[in-house]
Amino acid sequence: MTLDEPDFIARDPEVITAEIVADYEARTGKTLYPAQVERVLIDIVAYRETLVRVGVQEAAKQNLVAFARAPMIDYLGELVGVTRLPAQPAKTTLRFSTDAALPSNLLIAAGTRVETSDGAVSFATDVDVTLVAGQLTIDAAATCETAGSIGNGWQPGQLGSLVDDLGDVDVIVANTKISADGYEEEDTDRLRERIKLAPEAFSTAGSRLAYVFHAKSAHQSIIDVGIIQPEMEMRDGRLVSVNGVPPGCVQVYPLVDTGLPSDAILQLVRDNLDDERKRPLTDYVDVRSPTPVDYAIDVRLTLYKDADADTTITQARAAAKTYRADRAAGLGRDIVPRQLSRAVQVQGVYDVDLLGLELRVLAGNEWARCTGVSVVPIGVANG
Repeated sequence: MTLDEPDFIARDPEVITAEIVADYEARTGKTLYPAQVERVLIDIVAYRETLVRVGVQEAAKQNLVAFARAPMIDYLGELVGVTRLPAQPAKTTLRFSTDAALPSNLLIAAGTRVETSDGAVSFATDVDVTLVAGQLTIDAAATCETAGSIGNGWQPGQLGSLVDDLGDVDVIVANTKISADGYEEEDTDRLRERIKLAPEAFSTAGSRLAYVFHAKSAHQSIIDVGIIQPEMEMRDGRLVSVNGVPPGCVQVYPLVDTGLPSDAILQLVRDNLDDERKRPLTDYVDVRSPTPVDYAIDVRLTLYKDADADTTITQARAAAKTYRADRAAGLGRDIVPRQLSRAVQVQGVYDVDLLGLELRVLAGNEWARCTGVSVVPIGVANG
């Protein structure tokens, strides 16, 4: 249930002005008229008092998690042990290679930097790696030196300028994977959500929302978490799982804002849930990537004869994309053709025909992945 904003203090300027006028008339015994000089002064005083009262209202709201803004919400988070997640650097894999095998080992120390040709971003290796004599290549994990999304999206080969000297050896370097998982500092709305979830983590009883809280605390790109537990039944005198999840196992499915999580994100969630203070000792936590369920939005529209076709198609296409975004924003969101049909039934549409779309009820670990959006007019009707 969403509560309305509370009124800590009256802020209606007309009421404030009327109260001051009434007080003036009571003290002086005179009737105050709008054209009098005193009324102008009272209007100024009332305006200033209104500003003060608005300030009091806003200051009081900062004590409530639902309405607080930065930095006050950060202080409220500290009360329940929740801090804003800092910006995260992007990750990639660098491959160091030589044209000919070396006669001796070559140490590539942790912190060896590689940048783009224009020097926009640089990545540094995470650990020491050794190009062993006789080998031509060695891979090394690397992290962007600048936290945030600036390190994301660099295609294989774009990171190819070696910054640090590796001696007299001619070494070629390039990233082999698209850099990813960089993220800006956690925004206030997401922090607010985790603060509200924090009481679930006070116990290690293993509640569903406790697992959601700890999983979301691993990385700010995680927008939803599916938790699947064993569904136990007594059969032939034995307690057995009927949904394929072994007894004592908790399956955790994190979903990120770009879709399926990378291996690095999955490992962050595993690490964050591995602490014995955060989970029951009897729980085996299995962190997995959600299961994508592919579908396509293929809409055929019959328009009213007098409708503006371009405007109608644009609005219908926007509605279809909104539906796609809503389905992709969480796990277990069913694909319902009737909902999509209603969504694209914008002004000017006479009839809607959806091709190849069937009702799909998704499980808590399934993610609706749209493979394409097509909205095409096929005719007109008089109505």
